[in-house]
Amino acid sequence: MGNKVIVSNRLDGAVLAILPKFIGDAINTLPALALLKQLYPTQRICVLVRPHLTEIFSRASEYGLEVISDDRHCRSKHRGLYGMASQLKHQNFALAVLFRGSLTDAVLARLAGIKNVIGYAQNARRPFLSHAFKLNQCHHYIYRYCKLVNDAHGRPFTHFDTPKLTAQPSTLALSKAQCNIALYLGGKVKGTRYYPQHLAVQVVQHISTIKNINIFLLGDQSEQSDMTSLTSLAQSKGITLHNLAGSMSLAELVDNIGAMDAVISIDSGPMHIAAACGVPCVAIVGHGTSPWSLVAPKTENLIALTHKSTSLNEVDLIQDVSPEKVFQALSTLLCQPPH
Repeated sequence: MGNKVIVSNRLDGAVLAILPKFIGDAINTLPALALLKQLYPTQRICVLVRPHLTEIFSRASEYGLEVISDDRHCRSKHRGLYGMASQLKHQNFALAVLFRGSLTDAVLARLAGIKNVIGYAQNARRPFLSHAFKLNQCHHYIYRYCKLVNDAHGRPFTHFDTPKLTAQPSTLALSKAQCNIALYLGGKVKGTRYYPQHLAVQVVQHISTIKNINIFLLGDQSEQSDMTSLTSLAQSKGITLHNLAGSMSLAELVDNIGAMDAVISIDSGPMHIAAACGVPCVAIVGHGTSPWSLVAPKTENLIALTHKSTSLNEVDLIQDVSPEKVFQALSTLLCQPPH
C-alpha cells in the first residue's frame, strides 16, 4: 500500500502494542509480540491491555513484555481518552502496533504523540495510521497479527511460533496417580457457544467411568449458577465434581489448566489457555463469534469437534456434537479406549 518500510535499528524509543479485549485474542497476539521482541531486543515492548487481562501476561514472562493497564476500562481509576493519551505520551513511544480494529485506539496512539502507527485500514481510521494495511478477512487471527508486524518491517520473518503460556504450580490438591480433567462448557451467558446442561451431564457421566478420575468445572462469576446446577445434577447421579467456577483469578486459571491431564472446552478463552500451556484439549465448536478457521489453536494435541447440523436455529448447532463424540475424542487424547 505504498508504506515506507520501518527499519527497527533506526527507531529510538519504546514500542507499544494495543491488544484486543478478549482472552483468546490477546493470547493469539503473543507470536506477533515475539516478532517485535526480535526486531527490538534492547527496547521496551509494552502491551496496553484491559485491566482484567493483565494477569494473563504474568504467565507470559518469557516474552519480556511490560504490561500497562488500559485504565479507560477501569472502574476504580477510570481515565478518559485524553487522560490515557497523556499517560502514554510521557513514555517516549516511537512505534505503536494496533492489534484491534478500533478507531478510538488509532486516535489514542496519535494523541499520545506516537509517530509510527501500524494497523489495518478499517473503521475509518486510515488517516490516523502511518502504516495502513488492507485486512484479509480470511486470514487466521495469529497470521493477521504477525503480518502487521512483518509487513511493516519489510517482511524479515518467514515463520512464527505458536503462543506459549507458562503455568505456575497449581494450588489444587492434585495427585499424579489420578487423571485430572477440566471442563469449561460455558454458561447461558455464552449464548450459541454454550453446551447445554442436559448434554454436559452426559459428558460428565462418560468421563466418570475413567479410573481414578478427578473432574473440575471451570467458569467465571457469571457462570457460577450454571456450574452449581451441573454439580448438583451430577451429584444426584453419584458423580463428584469439583466446582471452581468464579473462584479463580486469570493467573490461577492458567495455573490450574496447566496442571490438568486434559481439558474439554467450548470455543473460548480456556481453550486458548490450554493450547498455549500445551495441555491436550477437546474443543466443542458450535456457532462462535468468529469462524472456527480463523481462531482454531495451532497445536497438535487438540481435537476440534465441529457441528454438521442443518438447523437454521444457531442455538441448536452445538448440540450436534454428541457427548459420545466428546468422550471418544478425550479417550483418544488420553490414549485409552472409550468404554
